Formats: sequence, structure tokens, C-alpha cells
Amino acid sequence: MKLADLLGRVAEFTEDVVLITEAEPIDVPGPRIVYVNAAFTRMTGYTPEEVLGRTPRLLQGAKTCADTRARIRQSLQQWQPVRCELLNYRKDGSEFWAELSIIPVADEHGWFRYWIAVQRETTLNKQRERELANAQRLKVVGEMTGGIAHDFNNLLTTISGAAELLAQRLANDAESARLVEAIRGAARGGAGQVRRLLSFSNTPLLARGPVDLEALLAQMALLLQRSLRENISLEMDLHPEARWIEAEAVQLESALLNLVINAQDAIEGAGRVQVSSRPLLKDGRHMIQLEISDTGCGMTADTAAQIFEPFFTTKDAGRGSGLGLAMVHAFVTQMGGEIEVRSAPSKGSTFALRLLAAEAPQGAEGVELPRAQPTAGCRVLMVEDDDVVRLIGGSMLESMGHVVQTCCDADEALAVLEKDASFDLLFTDIMMPGSMDGLGLAETVGRLYPSLDVILTSGWSGAELPKSVPADKPFVLKPYTLDDLEQAFARVS
Repeated sequence: MKLADLLGRVAEFTEDVVLITEAEPIDVPGPRIVYVNAAFTRMTGYTPEEVLGRTPRLLQGAKTCADTRARIRQSLQQWQPVRCELLNYRKDGSEFWAELSIIPVADEHGWFRYWIAVQRETTLNKQRERELANAQRLKVVGEMTGGIAHDFNNLLTTISGAAELLAQRLANDAESARLVEAIRGAARGGAGQVRRLLSFSNTPLLARGPVDLEALLAQMALLLQRSLRENISLEMDLHPEARWIEAEAVQLESALLNLVINAQDAIEGAGRVQVSSRPLLKDGRHMIQLEISDTGCGMTADTAAQIFEPFFTTKDAGRGSGLGLAMVHAFVTQMGGEIEVRSAPSKGSTFALRLLAAEAPQGAEGVELPRAQPTAGCRVLMVEDDDVVRLIGGSMLESMGHVVQTCCDADEALAVLEKDASFDLLFTDIMMPGSMDGLGLAETVGRLYPSLDVILTSGWSGAELPKSVPADKPFVLKPYTLDDLEQAFARVS
């Protein structure tokens, strides 16, 4: 076998693309293709007959980097080899990345006659780089939000707690009561925002549990409808066997609202948004598939691949932060579920959320069980390092009829108990400075004073909060309300 034949067979069977063009012209219409190997057809979808005599620039498109193209042109004009990475387009219009190496080939007289280009697809590498960058951005946002959550929730506890106490005193003053209720509503909204942002962190969802999807959507129906323009209808198609989901109610509500509003923004003029559910068995797990579909403009495959990245948005400036869908994705994955988007230009979009199914709580299908009433008049030892939260929290407990003594850390609390162990309950923050945190205090108290009940609370800081809170200890998430405290006390009464 001649060497030329051998080299030809190597070129045909290699996995890399080999493309040869004439040396000139460099400018329009560009050098003509004189040879492509079989790998070229596998990569681009073009047959040799479709490209011979044409320029390689037929693979370039709208997103092909102009600076990289200019660098290639400059190298060709100087008869210099060039190596780069370029975004190109297949015959079907889909994008792909290729690592490209171009070298000039001279004849026996030293005249450059051809360019030989060797290409290797790097789309998968680019996708991994993007996923890594996405994960790093999520980590940064998570660390940031987790780090501020504890302090911010302490502030909200002060605001909401003071408003609750004022509400009791101003019950007969209608105008003042409305103002206090506005403060309470703002505090609840702030707490919800913190919890949504915390979906970026590795914080465990302490309030997760069975969520009644049917009841949640019934409560949200008016809010969802009011969030849509008048010319967009909202349809519900809920399967009776897809009712109970293992989730965190506030997060799930936020995710649904976000997806419905996004669906509206994708619709120009009149249209329809549908929310549907159905049971699903996937990989041996019982799940609920929740779908939000719209009749909007749809998305290209390239856009759909980026929509869950933080700060990516297709909306005009001022209309979106690019965090909404990233929050939804973080919430769903944190719940052990998965999210999929199906879309095509002019065909609308469907977001499918798959979350673990949950067992219906006892008594959920029948008559509502009577609510346990907390015992008033308990002696409570409250441990809280924040001075204002300690003041407000203690006042809230006293308004419930309890006798309260407050401490600023675990050491002070243990010193109090050593002198007087007749307290009925320890109510302690988890994150505290000093020799031990709230969990350590609860463990020590459980060993030294086993008859003392314990209720835990925290501002839920993802950067500091331990990975698990004892399941046998009631937990109150800051900012807490009187109703939250009453329910927690009912569990130990």
C-alpha cells in the first residue's frame, strides 16, 4: 500500500474531522473545500457532495464569535497556523463547539496551496464547564444568603413579635390594628423571601413534610388568577391520586407562582396556562408530576439548556433578575426531585416538576382532628443571644400566660438550672456563641434534667446550622408568631 493511500485511509477512519481547502481567497467568498473525511459528515450532517467547492464558513452562524473569526482571518493572511475553539452550526441548525487547528501546506516550490483543518467536537466539555460555573455561582449565592439569614430572621422576629403583641393591645382600635396587620404582613413576606433565597444553600428544609397539593392550589387559585392578565385563562387538572407531596409548603407555593408568572410572560396576547398533576412511578419511587404548561412563544433548545442558570434571563432589563427559575430548580433538587422543560419555538413550554409522593397525615381525609391546647402557666427558661429577640420573645411567651426567665447563652442557662431546676421547659436558640450551642445545651439538659421539655428555634442559617435537628424536639423557625409558639408548646404539654 502506498503511503498516500495509507494516509487517506487514516483520514477516513479517524474520529477527528479533517478538512482541506484551497489556500485562497482568504476574503469573500473564502477558500473552497476540496476534501472532507467521514467524520465531517458525522459531526455536521453535511455530505461531501454538499460542501465540496463551498467555504467552511457555511458552518458559522449568528453566535459564532466575531473576535475568534477575526483572529483566524489574521492568521490566514499571515500564513500562520492557528488554534482556537469555535461555535459552529450543523446542517439541522443545532449548535456545536469544536476545537480547531488550521495549518498551511506548501508545495515543492514553497508556495502555500492548501489549508488543512483538524477539528474535534468539545460540546460536552463546554456543557460541563457551564454546569461547573453554574454550580459555583449557586454555591456563592447559597453561602451569601445562608450567612445573612440568621441575622435577618432575628430582625424579622423582632418586627413580627412586636407587631403581634401590639395587635393584642390595639384590638379595639381599628385604624391602628390595620397598621399593625400591615407590619405583620410585611414581616411574613420578608420571611418568605429569605426562605426562597435559602433554597440556593445546603440548608435542610426544616419545615418539609406532607403538603396537600389540592388544598394548596385551592388557596392559591385566586392569587394565581390575579397574577395573570385578563386575556389569559388559568386551568387546573388535578389527579385525585396525586394529592400529597413531600415538600416545604412555602417553597412549593413560591415555585408554582414563579412558573405561572413566567408562563404569562411567554404569552403575547391571549393564551392559556394550565396546572396539572398525576401520580408517577419512577425508578421504584412513588412521585407526583406537577406540570405548568403555556401557549406562549416557546424556546429554542439552546435557551432551554440555560434557563436554570443563575442570572440568565430572556426578559428585558428591569423585568427579571434571572434568579426565579434557578430558585425553582434548587428547591426541586433539594427535595430529592427533578425538573424537566419541554419546549419548542411557537409551541409553548411545559415545566414538569417531579417530587416525592407523601403519605397522607393521619386524619387528613376525615374530620379535622381537634387541635391540642397548650398548657399555660409554665415556667420557661428562654435562651437567646440577641438582646432584642430575647426581649420580644420573652414578652410573647409571657402574653401566653407563662412565667419566663431569660438567659443570653448556654453557660448562663446551666448556672440558673444548677440553682433552680424547677423549670417546666427550655426554649433555646440553636446558634449561639459561647462554650456550646443550643443543640449542645439541649443534650446536656436532657442528660442532667430529663424531665425538662425542650423546644428549639433558629434563624435557619445555612452557613452555620447543623445538618439535622433532633426529630423528637419541637422546632420553631424564626421569625415565629404566637400561633407558632402555641403549636410548639402544645406538642410538649
